[in-house]
Amino acid sequence: MGSKISQRTARFERYSHGQGGDLVADIQIDDGIIRILNLEIQDPKAAAVLSAYPQARWAEITRRAVKIGLGYLKGGESN
Repeated sequence: MGSKISQRTARFERYSHGQGGDLVADIQIDDGIIRILNLEIQDPKAAAVLSAYPQARWAEITRRAVKIGLGYLKGGESN
């Protein structure tokens, strides 16, 4: 049986083991809502795609991209 993460409240902190051990992301799940704080993504190609849109839409586009990406991973927790 695969383990399930409580949809109610979960909190994860991921720390980089690179330069200085800075906080990479603080991820929280609360009632099916994912909150990601201090997320840094080093991907020049993705940044170029995002910069082609008005800055006012960046949050919406990023949210959709994360949602789509996590959708592709669905079922991967049992592997």
